[in-house]
Amino acid sequence: MEEAAGNAVLEVGKCLAAPIGRQFMYLYNYKSNFENLEKEIIELKDARDDVKHKVVAAEKNVEKIKQKVKDWQRGVDSILDEAEKLIQEKTNSRCFNLITCYKNSRKASKMVEAVTEILREKETFSEVSLPSTHEDIRLTNKDYEEFESRLSTLKGVLNAVEDAEVGIIGVYGMGGIGKTTLVKEVGQQAKKKQLLDELVFVEVSDKPDTKKIQDELANQLSLKFEPEGERASKLYARLKTDKKILVILDNIWEQLNLEALGIPCGDDRGGCKVLLTARYLNVLPSMDSVKYFQVGFLTEEEAWSLFKKMAGN
Repeated sequence: MEEAAGNAVLEVGKCLAAPIGRQFMYLYNYKSNFENLEKEIIELKDARDDVKHKVVAAEKNVEKIKQKVKDWQRGVDSILDEAEKLIQEKTNSRCFNLITCYKNSRKASKMVEAVTEILREKETFSEVSLPSTHEDIRLTNKDYEEFESRLSTLKGVLNAVEDAEVGIIGVYGMGGIGKTTLVKEVGQQAKKKQLLDELVFVEVSDKPDTKKIQDELANQLSLKFEPEGERASKLYARLKTDKKILVILDNIWEQLNLEALGIPCGDDRGGCKVLLTARYLNVLPSMDSVKYFQVGFLTEEEAWSLFKKMAGN
């Protein structure tokens, strides 16, 4: 019985000794705890400034900042505010009060742990923003007018976009007749009908610039070319996926080498389709377009209606 009682007292003593020992260490490490805290605060401020710089750059690029990055920034501001108040309190304290020293040292020790944890959290996000998912402004089509004479062409192009066997589609007609407006509407309706996962639009012009076309495509696809030597292959890999992607190449004047640009075509195109517009029909077969549609003149009534709308009162 006496031995059992002695063991019980010993265990109780151990339980009491542990917290007492920790309390003593807070007093003993008073100076070092604050020194550690000040070092950690300097490191945290550097990390805060680094993230802030990336956030500002992303915002200027119209990118959406990740929510966990915003939460991290708020957490950092809160910790820095508390830490600076604690350090200021320690600086202003003139009398040596054991209880005050114990409490402040304990706070400093806990705060060092919190700073270490939030610095570790920063390493979990390599990017501060989400890939841009907004539609390119060039795809807006507010001026589209639904004319009876164009409905059959619109439906024909939409059906070709939906046809899994068709890879390259062409639209042709004289300059200013409304080809661009029509293909933009095709893209918008295809998106609404969920025929597409992604839609990109690039104006080629009569003097095609390979690098510029690639840059336009990459920008809309949130793709970064690193290193520069792999532009076509990286773009090719991005477009050749299971996703249904429609690439609209507007205003083609001459034959383009799609594969050299990085645009998959033929049997090796995955879910990628290409929609071309050109003034002249002969350009489209040279680009292996299997289906092409002519945009003809409006009827006299349609033309007058459009003229009145554009001219205004």
